[in-house]
Amino acid sequence: MQNRFRGLVAAPFTPFNADRSINLDVIPTYARFLRENGVRAAFVCGTTGEGLSLTLEERLAVSAKWVESADQSLPVIVHVGNTCLEDARKLTAHAAKIGAAAVSALAPMFFKPRNTDELVDWCEAVASAAPSLPFYYYNIPSMTGVTFPAAEFLAKAADRIPTLVGVKYTYEDFPDYGACVTAAGGRFDILFGRDELLLEGWKAGARGAVGSTYNYAAPLYLRVLAAHQAGDEFTARTLQDTAIKMIAICNGVGVTHLAASKALMAMLGVDCGPVRLPLTQPSAAQLVTVRARLTEIGFFDFACRPVA
Repeated sequence: MQNRFRGLVAAPFTPFNADRSINLDVIPTYARFLRENGVRAAFVCGTTGEGLSLTLEERLAVSAKWVESADQSLPVIVHVGNTCLEDARKLTAHAAKIGAAAVSALAPMFFKPRNTDELVDWCEAVASAAPSLPFYYYNIPSMTGVTFPAAEFLAKAADRIPTLVGVKYTYEDFPDYGACVTAAGGRFDILFGRDELLLEGWKAGARGAVGSTYNYAAPLYLRVLAAHQAGDEFTARTLQDTAIKMIAICNGVGVTHLAASKALMAMLGVDCGPVRLPLTQPSAAQLVTVRARLTEIGFFDFACRPVA
């Protein structure tokens, strides 16, 4: 069993109505928007999708709507991580039932595994709920506080989890990332998860990347990769620096990057609504500032195009 996701994998925002209830009606247009802007797959109900702020029933509904809307031209990876093992297993079994391409789970982040063996125990229990569905460990220490080397996880999990195909790697430890890429003779698919370091990730061996800003700036990142592959490192670096400026603008407005980024989607014709508490929605004045600063760096020239 081996899945290989190549190119850009967007981590979609979960659309909400004004009252913060889920808005499934947006998803078909959203899936088309991603496809038409060069995105190759979707990673749903993860960090960007506020997955851990959704109820179990909401996560089931959102993942089902994405698989229904995306069809095989936009494979869907369903994030199933949870603090409750049985809920994670239900999400995993459901992902298999609806036809998801793969599942991924972050480490439990309240009662944390004390070592890599305990992390493998947890992931094995989650993955076994869908014995034929590819499984990715979601390594994101900034959110979970679980910092064991992912290469160590792969070494110990390889013979324990038959469906293990790789790691969604959202961390800046490039020596560990490189060790994952070469582990077991390159057996695993190591999806890079830091948008602002995409160029560095590609140089370290990434061939697929999952990110939040691919939702609205995929064309810019595709230009980064095209320049790099053509050997034009100056252009690749210049374009990557533009992405870094874009991310800094969203980080600097006074709300979380996720909240500012989600608000950008409405500017491009896909209104994903507000964020849920404890995240804070940007004010009208903050959105004016974001738009003005993004305009200064040419955002609306390199951003995703609205669907026709």
